[in-house]
Amino acid sequence: MRELGGAIRKLATWPLVGFLLVCLTLTYWQVLAAEQLNNAAENNRLERMQRRIQPGRLITRDGVVILDSHSGPRGWERIYDDTRAFSHLTGYNSRTGLQKTLADALYAQGLYSNPWEELMHGGVVGNNVHLTIDARLQQIAHRAMRRKRGAVIAMDPRDGALLVLYSAPAYDASAITRSQEAFDLFVYDPEKPEINRALQGMYPPGSVFKIFTAAAAIDAGISTPETVFQCTGVERVAGTQIRCRRSGGHGKLSLKKALTDSCNIAFAKLGDELGPERFRDYVKRFHLLDSTNLPLATSTGRMADFSAFKGQMQLAEASFGQGATLITPLAIARLTATIANGGEVIQPCMVDYVETVGNRRTTSGRGEQLGRA
Repeated sequence: MRELGGAIRKLATWPLVGFLLVCLTLTYWQVLAAEQLNNAAENNRLERMQRRIQPGRLITRDGVVILDSHSGPRGWERIYDDTRAFSHLTGYNSRTGLQKTLADALYAQGLYSNPWEELMHGGVVGNNVHLTIDARLQQIAHRAMRRKRGAVIAMDPRDGALLVLYSAPAYDASAITRSQEAFDLFVYDPEKPEINRALQGMYPPGSVFKIFTAAAAIDAGISTPETVFQCTGVERVAGTQIRCRRSGGHGKLSLKKALTDSCNIAFAKLGDELGPERFRDYVKRFHLLDSTNLPLATSTGRMADFSAFKGQMQLAEASFGQGATLITPLAIARLTATIANGGEVIQPCMVDYVETVGNRRTTSGRGEQLGRA
């Protein structure tokens, strides 16, 4: 009997091992690898599901529907109001732009699902997402940036609402997916229209960064708007040669005049006096290199740490927006909004609220305070 019992136990072990292997395999594919599978290019399950759901709309603060839908032979399909002015906001399919990042809200999934409303309306109906973007201002930016490369951002310093978020060159959101040829022309365009320069472009800030250096120096108590500097046109500051935009120099000038007439030498001296530690501290307090909570991919800036043997030289260059400093247009917008807001740093936002089928507002993203710079 003992031998028979041992044989039965051995026989029972194999189904148990097999069951455990199945559990581990399912756990891996459904939990650990779920995101990778969902984002795989060959996985169109999500798109098939979305075509069966009437999606919500993207609506600007002034009531313009920039992303709508209609029922076609293949299910619900997207319609773009202005195919270029809002292209970097809407994206060109369900895997790009706000169509991707706000998919749960637009298709009433996840936290935005409501079984009761599904029952009342005979199926899932998506939610409308209301943006802080002003369509009229966005279209003005679009016209102003025609045949140019760059970005336009307008931000309300009181609550962080983004009124304009425009990147140039734009693209025709409705044309890209019409054919493989159109898609290839878009992807390999040397102008790289797919990049949202407002959020992802990394540029030396240049003289606009002098606003930051002046604010930090005044707040630290080492300067006032009337503090006098000497500018001879070319000077060595912290071991590096600094040139002013005026070859003959400004002579004696106040900080106020140095800011309005963009004197590099005055600001290099100001940064040198601030020193690396205080300069880095103000960079953190202004959240200059931080990411945002926006529902679109955003780059974070970078700057020299000023700790190497060339640290003071790097600091002198950074003080007037040059050297190793690279930041996004959005970071500059947040910097200027902080100054306009009396030193209070506000988190930028672009989603005002989500409106359900029953006209219930579910979220509002304005006015998150990040502290005083």
